[in-house]
Amino acid sequence: MKNPGYVYLIFLGIIWGLTYPLTKIIAVYISPIIITWTRIGIAALFFFLISRGYQYGKKEVINALLNVIAFMVFLNVGVSISSNPGLAAVMRYTQPLFVIIIEMILGIHVSFRYMAGILIGFAGIALSVTSARFDPGVLISLLGGISWAGGTVYFSRNLKSANNIKLNAFMNAFALPIVLAITPAYFYFKYSLYIILILLGILAQAVGFYLWFSSIKLLGPIKASAGSLIVPVFAYIMTFIILGIYPNMLEIIGSIITLAGVYITLSIK
Repeated sequence: MKNPGYVYLIFLGIIWGLTYPLTKIIAVYISPIIITWTRIGIAALFFFLISRGYQYGKKEVINALLNVIAFMVFLNVGVSISSNPGLAAVMRYTQPLFVIIIEMILGIHVSFRYMAGILIGFAGIALSVTSARFDPGVLISLLGGISWAGGTVYFSRNLKSANNIKLNAFMNAFALPIVLAITPAYFYFKYSLYIILILLGILAQAVGFYLWFSSIKLLGPIKASAGSLIVPVFAYIMTFIILGIYPNMLEIIGSIITLAGVYITLSIK
């Protein structure tokens, strides 16, 4: 494992996997949109304090719209209004499939092994969802997967040489007022859980996205996207460790299939 991008993906899986049980704990007491803009706000401050500046321009704005605003809004709205939030959440992991589609449209040859590995990985995730009832919330979450895929390819093609810290500082600062503007008049919030929100902001939004963009730089959009499929696997592990909730048999089998698909894709030279 000479390429540090693989190490970044493992830590990314752990960190983003951890956000599932933490969000599950606080979502009962704090509105999803409050969780979203708090994460973005903390990440914006965190990155600015480290970088003492921003990297901004038209390309950076487009990147922020795709990777932060559209992705997080579609996902949070979709999960919150869906009658099947588990399936809605899984829709974000259609992202590697759409990355391949976009790359092929742009003229990149994608090998059969890449496609097979990602399809196997996504099939494992889909298997772990016990219900397959589609509704508008699921379809909205699917748009989140599409926007994330578009953002991944866009970053790889236009901002690969960007300063990751200054870029993330700008993206989150740019996204914050937009997400604040769509906060509903009615929301619920419990102040005693704010420390978990701070932890989510630093880990999931700041450290997580830094690792994500670094992985794209080192591995390319297809391999990095395939690697992101390990997040649900770590989510089951972290949920068990923190909440004591055992994964069911479908989740275990699905995780094994997902890991096999990820291995197939990441082992390609």
